Amino acid sequence: MDAFKVLVVDDEQPIARALQRLLKREGFEVQIAFNGNEALERLEGFSPDIVLTDFRMPGMTGSELLQRIKRSHPLALRLIISGYADFKSVVASVNEGEICRFISKPWDDAELVTYLKGLLRHRETMACLYAPFRQAPDGVNAEVGMSAASMVLKVQVADPSFPADQAVALIERFAGILADDRLKVVGGLLERYGGRLSFMADVGGPQRLRLEVPVPTLETVNALRPGANDA
Repeated sequence: MDAFKVLVVDDEQPIARALQRLLKREGFEVQIAFNGNEALERLEGFSPDIVLTDFRMPGMTGSELLQRIKRSHPLALRLIISGYADFKSVVASVNEGEICRFISKPWDDAELVTYLKGLLRHRETMACLYAPFRQAPDGVNAEVGMSAASMVLKVQVADPSFPADQAVALIERFAGILADDRLKVVGGLLERYGGRLSFMADVGGPQRLRLEVPVPTLETVNALRPGANDA
């Protein structure tokens, strides 16, 4: 199996090199960059599984960098590692799904490595779910959001929504793809945000995965619930 790839970005070179040494010892393939523009150049020949970046850097903040990486590498795990003084500035990015987690400096080596390896296990599940959309028909795509607590795949379509029966079939298909002793379905077809259907499963530890599919109306969603037609 190929080594997982990590891109470390920090304008303080000793910190970037310290993280590089740590992660290389743990078997990761690591490249480093010292600012956001240099990091984007690295992406031309390096597709990272994880991007670990400082927040305050000249020219481009870590949050701005990760927003751009999210568009070009949607499955890359995005983390900010920075001083505690930056915490409030980073919270908005966490909430918007741009980053998985804020890690404060100084970090604990063992905790950082354990956390990254755990995230990578969950990312493999998300990759299985996301893969069919790489070759999806025009007008159908998916947006990936990941945090320390959950992973969300939101299906998007050019038209306002899927026919409800197609949405159910899509969810059932992915539930089959994800069938695994490690997965536990904690929610079947759930009405969320009005016209949406969701599949939800535990994927180990505190992580949960959710697939959201748009459907036409709330009434259609209610009609699909088990027992809705029993009278």
